[in-house]
Amino acid sequence: MSYYIRYFAAQPVTSKAIHQALQALDPTFKIDLGELLAGDAALGQIEVNQAQGDMFEDDLAQTLRLVAASGQGQAVIPRLKSARSIVVVNLEWDALGSEAVLAKAAPLWTALAQLSPGLSQWDGSGIYDGAQQLVDLSAVR
Repeated sequence: MSYYIRYFAAQPVTSKAIHQALQALDPTFKIDLGELLAGDAALGQIEVNQAQGDMFEDDLAQTLRLVAASGQGQAVIPRLKSARSIVVVNLEWDALGSEAVLAKAAPLWTALAQLSPGLSQWDGSGIYDGAQQLVDLSAVR
């Protein structure tokens, strides 16, 4: 099973910068051809899409549709629209289980916050600023 999380970074972010920030937090982390690894554990895939790119625009449009469908969170729309990069993380938890993968991936959220302020969108859950939920998307499909 996989689970998607998107980080809407206010500043441009690159895979190389994420890799370096992760290594500074924990040298066992690496990003190898888009695969996020913590030691020997494969946590999933990570990609960075820059503003003006097709994948960026598609992810942004999809997230804006979800926020609109929720009937709440209009205040987050300008922040989402001002994003310069979207980091898309596809966590895979078949081998380790969801709790173990989320725990192992925790330094990623710290690294992203260090690189740029931003909002995260957790599929089926909501839009967050750090640990604070700004928009509940649990009822939106």
